[in-house]
Amino acid sequence: MKLNIFKEPQLAETEVTVRYPKMSPKVENLIGTLQAYCSSVRAVKDGSTQTLMLDTIYYFESVDEKSYIYTESDVFDCRQKLYVIEKTLEDTSFIRISKSCIINISKLKSVKPFLNGRFEATMLNDEKVIINRHYVPAFKKKFGL
Repeated sequence: MKLNIFKEPQLAETEVTVRYPKMSPKVENLIGTLQAYCSSVRAVKDGSTQTLMLDTIYYFESVDEKSYIYTESDVFDCRQKLYVIEKTLEDTSFIRISKSCIINISKLKSVKPFLNGRFEATMLNDEKVIINRHYVPAFKKKFGL
């Protein structure tokens, strides 16, 4: 992979162009990471609505029919259902790993085999989440394994 970086003071904002001869898992991951970096979602904490950049989100989780957003050290309410979030984030670095969880693979520290065909993922903030065996093939493809 060739990387070109140019400083152009006349630009109003940073511009990133990705050129590739053929789509590959590496290119998909790169594009997903860039899209997550440039996108945001609405979140609620203590009655206040905030905008969170996707690159700060570690994972989304659904508990008792409520959705939550987890960042490095905070938890926010999310007013969207998990299936809507999954559809919105399908071309980013996020992937569904169970019925109740969607993770940001760019926030993964490590992944190791667990019980019964499942995997255990450790996030950069040392939280652990379980990748359900039904979601392992899609996870492996997205993660480039």
